[in-house]
Amino acid sequence: MKRTCFDGCVSFLHLAIRAESDKMQGRGHPASHHARRGFGSLQKLPRDDWRPLLPRPMPTLIHLSDPHFGPHHNAHLDEILLKEIAVLNPAVVIVSGDFTMRARQREFEQARDFLARIGKPMLVIPGNHDLPILTPRDWIERLTRPYARYAQSIRADIDSALDANGLFVLGLNDNHPVLPGGFWSRSQRAWLDEQLARAPRGAVKTIATHHQFDWQGKWRPAGFWFPTRASEFLAARGVELVLNGHTHVPNVTQTAHGIVVARAGTAASGRTRRGNSNAYNLITIDEKQIAVFVRQYNPQADAFVAARAFTFPRKARP
Repeated sequence: MKRTCFDGCVSFLHLAIRAESDKMQGRGHPASHHARRGFGSLQKLPRDDWRPLLPRPMPTLIHLSDPHFGPHHNAHLDEILLKEIAVLNPAVVIVSGDFTMRARQREFEQARDFLARIGKPMLVIPGNHDLPILTPRDWIERLTRPYARYAQSIRADIDSALDANGLFVLGLNDNHPVLPGGFWSRSQRAWLDEQLARAPRGAVKTIATHHQFDWQGKWRPAGFWFPTRASEFLAARGVELVLNGHTHVPNVTQTAHGIVVARAGTAASGRTRRGNSNAYNLITIDEKQIAVFVRQYNPQADAFVAARAFTFPRKARP
């Protein structure tokens, strides 16, 4: 039987990080038809047999979000995540905000130390929890220098670009010091326009922002405002992938414009929601499709395991 890119990638995951195929078979996976078919073909292979099956080149990225260093943070998961990143060797690692719980300086320092150990091309953006909020002095700083602590410990550039290994990624801060939810300013949209126009031919145009594009009918927590308008703006400029977090609930969809919107759960906070455990997304891209693997922490295995998979066809790029 002809093996697809999806089959080869799943087999690789099984071998590289013990992706528990025997445990996963027989369980329901809320994924697309293609994703279910891909999991059905998961099989054990001799350790030397996966390399011919893995399509090349195939950009691979790891998407983390909402680690929330501080209260409720599980430092043990940091070590597991770092090991997975080292084994999977992604082209890019993206962290879509909420490094801290309450923007305390020591929380930023813990986040900085974690990021320093990743050792891969990386793009990061702040989340709403990365703005100071606890005391009157915090509020003065929030209104006058909202990202000073983030810039000191994490990254000086609040909006940033990364061109690496076939991926062209733009990270945009969508937070507001007072208003809830996500916004892009007029100047940010102009910067987006300029940056996307200079993306290398053939690169996968990707946007990282903190607040969720897909509200799923829920008003709390507030997501990105006017997501349909934003999606139309991005699709017209050839964007294929949008990454966000914020809700601590992983979810993956594809818009009518063909953009895959992948939301990561919380990587290491104990504040999980709606029955989900800690999670991150592993994303692979080939000429025909984008595949998103949601990997969730299993306490019994003390490991992140394959939980759900989604595949979507790549739409024609302008």
